[in-house]
Amino acid sequence: MPGQPTVADYHMHTIWSGHATGTMEEYVQRAVELGLPEMGFSPHLPMPIPINEKVCVSEQDMPVLLEEFHRLRKAYAGTIPIRLGGECDFLPGCEKHIERMKSDYALEYLIGSVHFIGGWAFDHPRYAWEFEERSVEQVYRDYFALVEQAAKSRLFDVIGHLDLPKKFGHRPPGGCVEIARKAIEALAAAGMAFEINTAGKDKPVGEFYPSPDLVAECRRAGLSLVFGSDSHAPAEVGRYFADAVAAARSAGCTQTLRFGSRTFVPLP
Repeated sequence: MPGQPTVADYHMHTIWSGHATGTMEEYVQRAVELGLPEMGFSPHLPMPIPINEKVCVSEQDMPVLLEEFHRLRKAYAGTIPIRLGGECDFLPGCEKHIERMKSDYALEYLIGSVHFIGGWAFDHPRYAWEFEERSVEQVYRDYFALVEQAAKSRLFDVIGHLDLPKKFGHRPPGGCVEIARKAIEALAAAGMAFEINTAGKDKPVGEFYPSPDLVAECRRAGLSLVFGSDSHAPAEVGRYFADAVAAARSAGCTQTLRFGSRTFVPLP
């Protein structure tokens, strides 16, 4: 599609997570329509999350998902490279389980995300009321402490939606760059990338993850950059990518990581 930026989309989900729509092939077709140079599925991997919600692919469904992935990779060979990744909740104590899944499912990259502070699903609309009973600054401190822990586990290739606690519009009074700095340093030490996740623009906060000042901080720390739509429907693939590339350039980023070749390509 003319005018679309040619950067890869590495963050998209599947119907097996229970809260996404569309077939996997429809996501591929949308990526081809947009002219994306590469794409990657990142299903929510089976994890023992502390809430009774269907947000992860079950272990029973993973073989079906993998079979469909390999069918699509073969069918679209020569049209678009399709990578197999995964989005995985970082839950302290589950490191061995995560390591096993990365190996058993032959994942080409792994997005590490923090969705839970203790047993609280802070980004789930059903539990957002708890922000009113907590210090927002402390929420961010607890969150970035977990991000730092995730980085030090050396299990992940990318950190997902770096400032996710802002989803419903909650921000610490002095911003979060200082709060996030140690976590970003740990991400850099682990050789991890960060994503500009465009889904935030459609959330109450109305802004990409992470915010421009955090994008600049990640660039200064030397983190690699990737892009993700966090799509839960085929129409969301590559959403707002032209704006995301512009935001990356404004923060001083000049290149993006391509997972297929593990090389860097200039931003369009």
